[in-house]
This record gives sequence, structure tokens and C-alpha cells, in this order.
Amino acid sequence: MTLSPSFEPPGRARGQNGRTRRGDSAEWWAFPLRVWVIHWLLVQIPATYALRFGVLNEPQSPPYGEMPPPLTGLAHWIVEPLRNWDGLWYRLIALEGYAGGTQSAKAAFWPLLPGIMRGGNIVTGWTVDSVGYLVANLTFLGALLVIYRLISLDYGDTDTARRAIWALALFPTALFFSAVYTESLFLLLTVSALYLWRRDMIWLAGLVSIGAALSRSGGVFLILPFLALLWDRHRRDWRGYWSGIIPAFFPAFGPAIFAGILSHEQANWNAFIDVQEQWNRYSATPWETLRCAVVTCHTLGGEPDGISWSWWTALWQHPTWETITSIAWRNDLANSDVLELVVTVLFLVLALVGLKVLPFYLTAWVLPGLLIPLLQPSEVHALMSMPRFVLVLFPLFIVLGKLIQPAVIRIPWYIVSVTLLVVLTAQFALWYWVS
Repeated sequence: MTLSPSFEPPGRARGQNGRTRRGDSAEWWAFPLRVWVIHWLLVQIPATYALRFGVLNEPQSPPYGEMPPPLTGLAHWIVEPLRNWDGLWYRLIALEGYAGGTQSAKAAFWPLLPGIMRGGNIVTGWTVDSVGYLVANLTFLGALLVIYRLISLDYGDTDTARRAIWALALFPTALFFSAVYTESLFLLLTVSALYLWRRDMIWLAGLVSIGAALSRSGGVFLILPFLALLWDRHRRDWRGYWSGIIPAFFPAFGPAIFAGILSHEQANWNAFIDVQEQWNRYSATPWETLRCAVVTCHTLGGEPDGISWSWWTALWQHPTWETITSIAWRNDLANSDVLELVVTVLFLVLALVGLKVLPFYLTAWVLPGLLIPLLQPSEVHALMSMPRFVLVLFPLFIVLGKLIQPAVIRIPWYIVSVTLLVVLTAQFALWYWVS
């Protein structure tokens, strides 16, 4: 605690206060920066190593069914292993827009990231892949900085913020924050919108939320925490709501703008809705989705959904390095749905605990992000992409950070979490399904 000037010579007190203020100011950026650097190393090194020494999975699954030309120079080792899967769809949209080949499938990918990739390519001359990689990594750093401030504002201490961003950055599927995906950009925009609203900059928050709703469909649900914050401030003072009602609904402009783009390029304004069927998604109740995650409900292309333990049986019978490095075993593990089910159950539990420990507006943000995927399962994997979808639900990492606070839990958690992060990154870099 800093002593008042009555207990210290004035000059010394001012110097101490100045050092404290400088230390506090540095803390806001220095700690998230350290976390980001460690995260980046834990993802980039395994990704590059896997590309250099690993064997690519067959078949791969790029747009058009064939791989684009390999990147050259440093980008080959840094960017190439982290542009797989959806990253190549964003690349395709950045180069061609939403018209052209496989046009209907493109509508599943929202326009802000490929738009930035295209703009960055025009300005710098770098490949769209490299621009996307830089956007993902730099916006994740920005997201960590803002999350740290928001949690400190809500909870009045930095310890909660520290635990949350460690839990987030070292989560097993956090590799997507460094890949050419929208997770980092979406996280930065959503947490920035919420932070600005908490600081009473509601019109600026509304404008930022449009960007969030242009990067992922879930951005439109920022309307709910905005309204929750309005309610928390004004309660029954109905006249106080009017100044905030309009910016609270700004996220709705995101889907409207995307619909306009699709109407112009595909002559179908609601293609982003129609495309869900092409990606094998259907409507179901949450409990039906969870049932299909455990037992087989669909057999698309001969591959049953539901959890599979064939990888464990093979490992039990042949516990060798040859087994775990074989393409067949790694595909069995990747397609087993174990990761999807474990992560979904974990985050449903975190959401229940969050009802008690999270501010109401953060709960209002979390619940749609968990429930919507349970209402729209996939015939390929009932819980497809859930290990990735939960990454942007940052309030649940506040809960996770609190639950693993005791050292007897925290140390084993991070050993397992970091190990899985490294393994899943290598899997992703070699075109095995992760999420």
C-alpha cells in the first residue's frame, strides 16, 4: 500500500506513486503480451515441426478438392501449416469473392476476415494467406489485452483476469487463435464492444459490434448483453433506455450487410441460411444432439456419427509408437468425437457454474453461443466444431480459471492442456480433423 504524504517526504511519495502508476500501466499490456508470446510459441513450433518432419494426411479437404500452390520463403514454414481447412476457404473468398466456383458453399464463411485479407494483399502485396495469419495472431494479442481490462473492471482485481487469459490461451484447441480462422478477430471485436459499453461508450460499442457480426454469425447476439447492461443500469427508469436502445441493436446490421453482399454476388440474400444444409447441418433439440454425440444417428458417406473408441482399442492392443504415428490410428482418433463430447460437457458445466459467478450480461452473451450449435448439429459429427466454437465464449474461461485455482488441480490441468495443444496443433498442420 502506498503511504500518504503525511507519512513520507513529499518528493519520495510522489516518486513512489509515479513508479506505482507506471507499474500498473505496464501490467495492462505486459502480462497479456507474455501470455500471447508463450501461446504463439506453443502453437507455431509444433506446426512448423509437423510440416517439416510429418506426413500429410490423405485425402486432404481443400476447396475444389485440390491444394493451392504452396507458399514460398518464410511463409511456407510459418503460415502454410496454419492455413488448413477453413483457412483455405477464407483464402478463396479473399481472392474470388462469393461468386465463382462452389459459390453456395462460400456463404458459410462471413465476410470481414476475407475482406481484410483482400485489402491487406492490395496494400502490402503479401499473399492473402500471410495477411490472414497476421490478422489472426495480432487480433488475438489485442483480444487478450482487452479481456484483461474488462475482467479487471468487472471483478476489481487482476488475479481473476490473469487466470482467465492463461486458461484461454493454453486451452487444447486454442491453436485456432493462431490459424487463418475468425476466432481471434471475432473475440477481439466482441470483447471490445462489451468493454466499450461497460465504459459508457455505447455508440462506439455498437459500431464495433457490427464488425463482430460481420465476422461470425454469433455476433448478432451481442444485442443480448447490451440489453442486459441497459437493464442493469436503468431498471424501471424507462426513459433512461432510449439513449441506448438504438446502438444495442447495431449488431443486426451485420447479417443485413452480409445479405446484401450475397444478394449482389449470388442473387440469394439468405444464402448464409440455406448453406447450412449443404454443410450437413439440421435442426434438433439439444438433448437429441447430445444423444447423437454418443450413439450413431447418421451414417454420412459410410462414416457414423457418435462417439467411437476404436482408437483406444487399437492402442490397447498395440501400444507402440508405430500405432500412434500411423495415419489410420490418427484418423480414428480425429474422427472419434471424443474431443467434441468432452469439451461440450465441460462447457455446459462451466455455464451452469457461471450462473453463480458471472455478471448477468456475460451469461447473456454465453448462453446463445452454447445453445445454437446444440440446435443445429451436423450429420458428420453431431457436435462438429464445438471445441472451436467455445473458444470465443471468454466468460467461461473466467469460471474455468476459478475452478482450477488450487494448485493440486491447476498443475495437472495445464500439463494435460498444453500437451493436447501441442498434439492437436500438429494434427491440424498435417490435415487431420481437429474441430
